[in-house]
Amino acid sequence: MMKSPNRIVRFSYLMHATGLSRGACYREMKNNPEFPKKISLGGRAIGFNVDEVDTFVAKIIEHGSIWWLKNED
Repeated sequence: MMKSPNRIVRFSYLMHATGLSRGACYREMKNNPEFPKKISLGGRAIGFNVDEVDTFVAKIIEHGSIWWLKNED
């Protein structure tokens, strides 16, 4: 089976997939190195690699919380 090409998704997909508010997403983008990296789309528009978002969500599900990253040393 062929893997689908990378896609860029918008901020609304990130919020919906993670369940985080806009403000919480920005906080995580600033403080959490595991959070999906933003991609500048020009002007004030940003997007995210869908694979990075989905991988991040899978980690949240696997650990049962987004806060698992804050407790790892």
